[in-house]
Amino acid sequence: MEHEHEHTHTHSHGGVEHNHTHSHAHSHDHGEAHDHAHGAAAGAEDIAVLRYMLDHNVHHCAELKELAEKLSGEAQHQLLHAIEDFEASNGHLAQVVELLSK
Repeated sequence: MEHEHEHTHTHSHGGVEHNHTHSHAHSHDHGEAHDHAHGAAAGAEDIAVLRYMLDHNVHHCAELKELAEKLSGEAQHQLLHAIEDFEASNGHLAQVVELLSK
């Protein structure tokens, strides 16, 4: 099933703040049954892997920020969008780690 998610966010480039609306298409195959086991227990190894991946992603995000400082124009603009998405994903991963660590 094809559908879109739209969101608006504000960010700044070089001290100039502006808004963007993005629409992201997603396709989900609902032909097969699948289980979303809410509250499923994760083991210590799973949590350790998630923490490692989060730390690894944070490091890569920092590297991308350094690279963005060297770019200009549309390439810099698009990389800054990618960094925003990366940071949002890292926020979700951090929430998962926090939830599973309780």
